[in-house]
Amino acid sequence: MAKDKLNLEFTASQAETVDAFNRAMDDYMLFSGEPVGRLLETAEVDPDFVMGYCLTGCLRLFGGVGATHPRVSLELRAAKARRSRANPREQAHIDAFETAASGEMSRAGRMWDDILSEYPHDMMAAKCAHEAYFLVGEARNLRKSVMNILPEWDESVPYYSYLLGMGAFGLEEAGDYEEAEKMGRRAVELEPRDGWAVHAVAHTLEMQGRCSENVEWLESTVDDWRGAVWLSGHLWWHLCLPLLEDEQFDRVFDIFDARIANCDEDMVTRLMDGTSLLWRLETLGLDVGDRWEGLADKWQRHADEHALAFTDAHYAMTMAAADKQRSVRRFLQSQHAFVEVDDSTNGQIIERVGLGLCEGMIAYREEDYARAADKIAPIAGEVWRIGGSNAQRDVFRLTLTDALLKAGRYQEAHDILAPLAADTPTPSRKAELETALEGLRQSAA
Repeated sequence: MAKDKLNLEFTASQAETVDAFNRAMDDYMLFSGEPVGRLLETAEVDPDFVMGYCLTGCLRLFGGVGATHPRVSLELRAAKARRSRANPREQAHIDAFETAASGEMSRAGRMWDDILSEYPHDMMAAKCAHEAYFLVGEARNLRKSVMNILPEWDESVPYYSYLLGMGAFGLEEAGDYEEAEKMGRRAVELEPRDGWAVHAVAHTLEMQGRCSENVEWLESTVDDWRGAVWLSGHLWWHLCLPLLEDEQFDRVFDIFDARIANCDEDMVTRLMDGTSLLWRLETLGLDVGDRWEGLADKWQRHADEHALAFTDAHYAMTMAAADKQRSVRRFLQSQHAFVEVDDSTNGQIIERVGLGLCEGMIAYREEDYARAADKIAPIAGEVWRIGGSNAQRDVFRLTLTDALLKAGRYQEAHDILAPLAADTPTPSRKAELETALEGLRQSAA
């Protein structure tokens, strides 16, 4: 029986297979290279390589494609066909992959956690659990998953620094910014190329409104994460957020054109960054030119996937902004049909939160601000369920408060903005709050 670099037993019929898996995991940690291609090439010549199919399928799901994607379906069938030759740990990975592909990300996360309770050094299980909880917005589990196993690790264990980076992000999403920043900076000290740890620190600075520090942090580390092809676009997006606060709009447009828009149609996470950034720019009154057209073309193939409510919302935003009315109608019909037949947790979240959110974002784009507010406000407290990070989901809060202001519903906007501006007094939040206060003064007069 072969063993991987974490000393875990590994089913393979060829000695080269374990090395290929180790290198693919290295790429995964760094968000670089072609881990999927490497794994599939190895699987073609090793009939026992069950973990290769598990990891490639999960990487696609975590990248934002739906379970109906033909490659995901193929890789799940291939993994299950090799189940009898796999060891118990690997069989548990197959089961978790199948659960994730069925739209039960939270349950899959718990299954990966179960693997970690017996094999705390299984970095694939740790990373998969981390991704799964992130995709359904479960901050508490995101933090707990890493913290439960961290005592079993130290600097002598491969990937220790990456585990710290994951722990930092979990702490940040759970609101523990001080500890998150400490852990994230320590992770970067140990491994400067760890883009996810850089990302965790950027989140802590963003959530505290430390805009100039955030720009300095990301610019000082850019040479280390520039080559992280699967994450660098998102880190550029993070740099744009404080730049927007500083009104460096020309630079934001340059970053969008050079660093975010240049992706293929299956890089769904990059597409969402593009949608979110253009939406924020237009909310600030900027003209984005014809940039929506190119983005909409890449989004088209994902109309019927409904991988996550978070993904659906960005698809709806893009088509509405690009004035693709036919695509908007077709998407809404597809979304309603999906929730009628899909009884998974994902389907339930789309039905309970996603439908109204999409309709609200579309109404906002159609300048029906009262309807947009009426659709988004009742579900605002549940938007965390659609997944993504606190910073990413703020675009929906931004849309709601702007819709309330434009609909003349100043008191409702004030009630949302006042605690936000008090907690994190960024220029944009203070400006929104001032608009609400001015509206209230005028109404009183």
